[in-house]
Amino acid sequence: MSRQLFAICLIAAVCASGVYGSCKATVSSFSTQDATILTQLAHVGEFTLQCSGSAPASLFAEFPCGKVLPVAKVGDNKYQVSWVEDIKQGSSGNVQVRLFDEDGYANVRKAQRDGDKVSSVKSLLDISVPTKGAYKGPWIKAELLAAFLVGGFAYFAFTTKGKVQS
Repeated sequence: MSRQLFAICLIAAVCASGVYGSCKATVSSFSTQDATILTQLAHVGEFTLQCSGSAPASLFAEFPCGKVLPVAKVGDNKYQVSWVEDIKQGSSGNVQVRLFDEDGYANVRKAQRDGDKVSSVKSLLDISVPTKGAYKGPWIKAELLAAFLVGGFAYFAFTTKGKVQS
């Protein structure tokens, strides 16, 4: 009887602890490409999660800025994270996103309440989302270039006129 009770307690403890085995993710991403008339850049990272055990029911993502947001489930083992950033702060490169299950998220919230470092909380998986820089327009505006060209032609015309009349 005690062996059966011990086995049931062990199985319950393993299930309650959220053991998902080792997880791997394959990531694809999208970033805003043209920022000439925008104030913020949007980034979307979509990843497929493959765990050796069962996949977690819900996920939460922590971004480098410190925000922790829920992850959207868009299909079987397919998830999506998205965020926006100001154009002036936006850059291309890889963004490290830490993923947490429900227990990990509870530990993150506890660390935030207690004033501890969130980086000390163990994440389920860390993914790297590649982001691209956006086109912010030409270096020289067309209006400025046209004004310089008109000024150059006017200077050339007046100096040539002065030389011809003298």
